[in-house]
Amino acid sequence: MQVKIGEKIKELRKRDGRKQEDLAGALGVTAQAVSRWESGACYPDISLIPAIANYFHVAIDTLFGYNNDREGKINAYAQEALRRQLNGENAADSIQFLRKCLEEFPGEPKLLKHLANSLQAKGYQEPDPKNPYLEEAAAIYEELSKQDPEVIDSLLHVYSRMGELEKAENKASTQPRVELCREALLASLPDLAKAKQYRGEAILSLLHPLERILENAVLRTDDLKDSREGIEIMEALYSLYEKVFDGKSYGIFHSDLCMLSLFGAKTSAGMKEYEQSLAFFERAYVHYAEYWKIMKLSMQGIPQEPHFESPLLAEAKGILASFVVCKPEYLKDVLTAYPAKLKKQVMKDPKYADLFAE
Repeated sequence: MQVKIGEKIKELRKRDGRKQEDLAGALGVTAQAVSRWESGACYPDISLIPAIANYFHVAIDTLFGYNNDREGKINAYAQEALRRQLNGENAADSIQFLRKCLEEFPGEPKLLKHLANSLQAKGYQEPDPKNPYLEEAAAIYEELSKQDPEVIDSLLHVYSRMGELEKAENKASTQPRVELCREALLASLPDLAKAKQYRGEAILSLLHPLERILENAVLRTDDLKDSREGIEIMEALYSLYEKVFDGKSYGIFHSDLCMLSLFGAKTSAGMKEYEQSLAFFERAYVHYAEYWKIMKLSMQGIPQEPHFESPLLAEAKGILASFVVCKPEYLKDVLTAYPAKLKKQVMKDPKYADLFAE
């Protein structure tokens, strides 16, 4: 087999956003030497191989291209971690599982991300918001955020939970403005061959944070929370989703629609408008069930290619976003505001059998 270690070094260096000078300085060689390795003119000295592997946090086999088994095993571990998280299994057990995985694959970003997620879940269960689990999760997210901006949202949530609002604000302030994000910029170039794809992806990327921000704003505005006006605002957003998606093939966005419906169900119940609340609850359950059809396939390792039928979104390939996991307890929480007789009626309704199955 032809050894292409130079190509692999270049690939890993670009993956981590490092310059040839950075690697050269860490190894005590010249940048010209690194350049020659990457061009294939020569190979690194054998004594440098462990240091190079350690620098990139990969196994030595990966440098030589023997990484099929490694990647397969890492993906299997990551899939198991995702399954545990989505099933709501004990976070402490998941942490222990992932620490063992990381002993085998030190510094592996996929596994570190899942470890941080589990630490975050465990940390949220602790009475003291400043606990070792959240502190470790924040440290991991901070390191990962240098290469993976997708974790920044989780990092900000952890900082907020810990009361480190200044850190959260400073981190958020370093990110581009909405109009300068990748999706918005690509969507502004109408003559590109992929213009329709980029426009669709921009719409998808902006819808989810709009839902989150608007719900948060309504809940924290005294004149709107627990009111029909608040419900009407969130229903207007629900209608926007229906128009954008053309009323079909919502994909992972069933999560947003479930949460919007739960907002209406909880607010109506608080106002003792139980008939309206039941209608919202039923709609929330429909989206909850559709969401879990998708997630169960993902948990089985079956990739879910995004497919949207709406004219606006037909060519969109998907987005990077941290969606709320629609847990059964979110729906059950609505029932706590119902009279005992109505709560019992809902729990005995056959269409909700899997929701209340023990």
